[in-house]
Amino acid sequence: MRRFRGLRRTVDFQRLRRQGRRTTTDALTIVRSDAARGDDVSLVGISIKKTIGKAVIRNKIRRRLKAILDERLAGLAPMRLIVDARPEAARATFAQLRAEVERGLA
Repeated sequence: MRRFRGLRRTVDFQRLRRQGRRTTTDALTIVRSDAARGDDVSLVGISIKKTIGKAVIRNKIRRRLKAILDERLAGLAPMRLIVDARPEAARATFAQLRAEVERGLA
C-alpha cells in the first residue's frame, strides 16, 4: 500500500505552488507545505512536462519518483508535496534522483 495519495485538483496544485516552500535541485523542483487539517496521509503531485521527453521517458521518471517518495515518506508526518521534473531528470539515475529528493526534503 502506498504511503501517499495523489494530489489531483488544479486548485490544490495552484494553492500549493503559491503558499508552499520551494526547493530547486539540478533535476527537480520540490514544493512542499504542511498537511491540511484532515489529511491522514501525504498528498503528492508529480509533474513532468512533455518537453522532457517522450512518454516512455516521462513514465520512467514518474515510476522512479513514486518509488523514491514511497520509501522516503515512510517515517515523516503527512505533508503536501509537488515534484516537478526538470530536463536533467531524464538523464539522472535512480540513485541520483533519490539524492535529489533527499536534498529537496531536507
